[in-house]
Amino acid sequence: MIYRQRLISVLAAISIIGLWVFFSSQNLSYTTYNDIGETAKTDDASNKRAAPLKDTTSRLQSSIMPSMPDQKAKEALGRASWKYFHTVLARFPDEPTPAEREKLDQFLRLYAELYPCGECSEHFVKMLAKWPPQTSSRKAAALWGCHIHNRVNEHLGKDEYDCSDVLEGYDCGCGGEDGKIRPDLKLNKVSLQKEAKQGG
Repeated sequence: MIYRQRLISVLAAISIIGLWVFFSSQNLSYTTYNDIGETAKTDDASNKRAAPLKDTTSRLQSSIMPSMPDQKAKEALGRASWKYFHTVLARFPDEPTPAEREKLDQFLRLYAELYPCGECSEHFVKMLAKWPPQTSSRKAAALWGCHIHNRVNEHLGKDEYDCSDVLEGYDCGCGGEDGKIRPDLKLNKVSLQKEAKQGG
């Protein structure tokens, strides 16, 4: 009985180690060769040196995400992203705790780094370095977000938005069908606005 238990334990350990080695194999890796300077081994026995691979995804050097050449897709992504961006800022607390402030700052920086459009992400990260997120209050965050959106609009040759009433008219998602904020969703005096004012 004890011999059988030891045999089963040894076989289980060997199986686990075997699976670990198998799944740690380079052949199963999700690593891609789109980093600059990364190379792949050639199968030609006469040619022992590694050959550089082509960057097939148009990945930018300073961006995690690849470039987005489809202008229509980029514009659709931008409109949806701006709506999400402004809604997050419009719903931020009036008097956030230090932990909430840190979370918003981290979120905005990760949002910029992971933005699905590589060239947009690269630009957004540079903007955050120049104009760091303002997280002292909902109003500060919303005005900062409007300022950032206007810097993008300026870069794209679009009209700027008047940020003085960014909180008075932005749809925070708190309203019912009648457009009034439901009493159980009243958060920090958040009010409604239309996305069209920002211009996407």
